[in-house]
Order: sequence, then structure tokens, then C-alpha cells
Amino acid sequence: MEDAIPSSKMHGLLVFSIILTIAVLARVQAAPVQIPDLSRCQLSSASAPRGPPLTLYFNCCLPIPKQPMVDFSFHTYTPTVRRVRRPAHTANAEYIAKINKAYQLMRALPDTDGRSFKAQADIHCSFCNGGYPQKGFQGDIPLQVHFSWLFLPWHRWYLYFHERILGSLIGDPSFALVYWNWDDQKTGGNQVPEMFTPANTAIYEEKRNKNIQPPVIVPLAASTPLNDSNSVKIDKNLNNMYQSVVTASTATLFMGGIVRAGDDLSNASVVNAPLGGGIENGVHNAIHFYVGDSTTQLSQDMGNFATASRDPIFYAHHSNVDRLWEVWRYNLPGGERFDHNDPDFLNAQFVFYDERGRMVRVLAKDALDSKKLGVYYQKGESDDLWINYNPPAFTSVSAVAEALASGVPYIGAAPLNGTINIGTKFSAIVKRPTEKKPSNSVEVLTIQGLETVRDEFVALLAFVNLPDAGPSTPTHTAEYLGTFNIIAATGRTKKLMTNVKYEIGDNLRRIGIQDEDEVVITLVATKSYPALTFQGFDIDYEDK
Repeated sequence: MEDAIPSSKMHGLLVFSIILTIAVLARVQAAPVQIPDLSRCQLSSASAPRGPPLTLYFNCCLPIPKQPMVDFSFHTYTPTVRRVRRPAHTANAEYIAKINKAYQLMRALPDTDGRSFKAQADIHCSFCNGGYPQKGFQGDIPLQVHFSWLFLPWHRWYLYFHERILGSLIGDPSFALVYWNWDDQKTGGNQVPEMFTPANTAIYEEKRNKNIQPPVIVPLAASTPLNDSNSVKIDKNLNNMYQSVVTASTATLFMGGIVRAGDDLSNASVVNAPLGGGIENGVHNAIHFYVGDSTTQLSQDMGNFATASRDPIFYAHHSNVDRLWEVWRYNLPGGERFDHNDPDFLNAQFVFYDERGRMVRVLAKDALDSKKLGVYYQKGESDDLWINYNPPAFTSVSAVAEALASGVPYIGAAPLNGTINIGTKFSAIVKRPTEKKPSNSVEVLTIQGLETVRDEFVALLAFVNLPDAGPSTPTHTAEYLGTFNIIAATGRTKKLMTNVKYEIGDNLRRIGIQDEDEVVITLVATKSYPALTFQGFDIDYEDK
């Protein structure tokens, strides 16, 4: 008879077995997005946002270098100097000559060189417009770096290597991109920077909106008319910045929501619908909308993801988005804010070309501190204006009774409502949580299962306590929750189902209805309104 195992050892083996099982399960369930099989490229597609239905196809396949792919490490890419990005509207003649020379040399490289302007632009096209299917999954599940927590780290890496290539071409390791300081409503940053406007220069692009040339103030919401007075546009811009950045106090609200390997963002359901962050869905997309030339088929270049990075102003635009990520982290009232810490976010993989033309595999987690990458930002001169913006309240009492009297329905969380058509506008009474708000949490409205068309530009406004809100309702007030903008881009179903979130606690306090059990939510579609539907409203608390 074999010796019996002592109970103490049996207990130890059991504990070890449990730990091992958990570790194995965690390993199996871990699903960070991986780089694709670069040999499986397909044509990228984009749809016309206006006029007759039209889909165009682009060969954005990336050239594969002869050198083997390398993994990024801080040891290999140790910063030797600081690269300081400064506002574009303050650039001097010496810098403007330098950046034009760098882009001139980049444009002169053959398309087969990953450092070339064509290949650099194709990076964005291929990973944003379905150029590569996800690796390891059956079917055509496109790799998409928008509409989720991938948006900010992917674009930071994109700028990092693009900048290094430009600096290498002119032999200046300290060369830095500029940022288009469009949030600056005081010193001229809110106009298209003059440095990008002279024709026949390497940083000029013909396909831009002729109606927003300096000194026109560029709106930060697609619903803002260009003919609004400057003072009205400035107030609206300040509030759009406040709602997109300051009140978006959680990682999900600001950066976007979860996406894991195998998720198909082009064919989602209410449960797993993608979730872009406030910075992406709001002010970022508005700039793309206004800079693109609406007289072209696709609102090229900036107005469509397939062509946006063909315009050098794209990189200045995204440098400001990247800067605002830093501002959100470290420079807002209430102290430091925090990025996602989910392993599937931290270990998401991307691939880019470095200044030697090699492909480099990178991880999202290595992009979370721009200073470790050697990238610094000169402080925006008027950040304080939008950080401390005080949106005035247009109302002071609850509008629920008024809404009930006019027949506004109660709408709760999906799936009990079926599909709801928004039309040009839709109002509903929504119940707030009955339990006490936990500490270190915020109150969040979710528009569930918002289904938009993918071949038109979509612009939606959200209001609280204004059942009569419409397209011309002022958006510089406390009742304005924010905007949702989507740039035209084709998906297999030509539809995109998404969830949209707004932090509403600050708005309710400013109006004075923070103690009410119910609130009126109004959605106003200013573009593509016949096609917009959603599945429900939900208000709940979310941890910071």
C-alpha cells in the first residue's frame, strides 16, 4: 500500500493547483489586440459622405522591409535629447523652413520605403479602414484603432516614429512636430495655422476646406455654424473642450472603452458595442470634419480616415490630441487622473516603421508616459480658459413635469425598449440611480446601442433638462452634455453600433437639479438624422 499524503501537503498541492489553474485560465482569457499578418493585406475602403452612394477602394498595403521586425525597448530607443512640441501658430521662419525640408525629403523617398510619405499615410489608412484582418481569427474581422481605448496610444506611437523619421532625414535628433493648438481661444490657435497655408510647400495640401482659412475660427463641434459670431464660437468651443476633457474624468469616458482581440467593431451588438472616448468622438472628429474639403467625393483629405494622414496638418492636429492626453492626466482640478490598467489594454500590440526603415513592434503600455519617449509639450497659453470654464445654466428647475405634460415618454435601459428612431430629435425621461453615489465615482449617462450609418458624417448633440432643444439651441450652457461625431468610413454592414457616454453630475449641479429622481434627456441629430437609432438610456455610477 502506498504511503498516504499528509493533509498539510495535500492542502499545499490543492492551493498550488488552484493558483496554476487561475494562471492558465488568465493566460487563455488574455486577449490583447495583436499586430496582423502583414502578408494578408486587402484593399481599404471608404464611402462618400454625401451625394449618390459611392465606395472607393485604396491600396494602403504597407511595404514589408527586408530587415527583420524588431521589438521596441527603451534601451534601444533611449532619448538622447528632448523633443519639445510647440504651438504651430507660434512657429518662426527657421522652424517652418526646417519642417518643410523634412517633409520634402520624406515625399522624395520611394513608396516602397516605409519612411516615405506614402507609406506613412498608408499606416493610418490600413489600420483605420480595414486594410488588415485580425490575426488568428476566422473570417474578415478588421483591425480598427479607432472607437476604443486603442485610439490614444496608437496615435501617440504613430507620431513618435513619424517625428523620428523627419528628424533623421534632416539630421536633427531634436526635431519635433508642432501641435495645432485649436483649443486656444485667446491667442489665435483656434485658426488653421498660417504655416500650413502657403501653396507649393511640402506641408500644404490642396484638398482642404476653403471656408476655414485664417482668420476664420474653427469650431470644435460639427454642429456649430461657420457663420456664428466669433464670440459665440469661442464660448461654444470652450464648453466643448470642458465637456470633452474636464468632465470626462474616467479612463473610459476620456480614452474610450474596451476592445479585445477578435472583437469586430464593424459588426457589434448593444452588449459589446465599441465606445470611443470624449476626446475622439468630440473635438477630435470635429476638426477632421471641418478641415476636409466637402467638395471632394470623400471630404478629402482630413474628412475621411482613409485619406486624413495625406495632409501634413493631420500630424499637428494629432499632436494636440496627444498633448491634451497629458493635460487630462496631470493638469486638471482634482489631481492626477489615470489610464486604463487592464492587461489587454497595456499589452495591445502595434507596428510602425522607425527612422532606419525597420518595422518595430510596440506595446500600448510603453506609450503611457510621453516623457519616457523623449517627447515634451510647451504649455498651451490659454488652457486655463477651458479648464476653468463655467458654463451658465439656461434653466433652474426640473423640466420633467413639462415633459410629461407634452407626452415625452420614459425610456430605460436596453433591451426593453426595442429600436428607437431618433429622427431629427428625441426626448425621454430617464430615471437616475436610487442608491447613494459611492465615493470616488461619477454619474454617467449611456446612450445604448446607438446605430449610425458609416457612409455619412454623423453629428449628434445631447442635452439635459431641455425637452425643446433643437439644432440651434446654444451649446455653451450647462444643459449641453456634449457632441458625438463620427467620420464617414465603410464597414461591412455600412452601419456602426456604438455606446456613447457622458458624465452628467457636473451639469446637474450647475442647473440645480442634482437631487431630482428623474431627468429629461434630449438628443438632437444635426447630420444623417434619418438613419440614427438607439436601444435605450441608462444612468448609473462608474468608478473613477
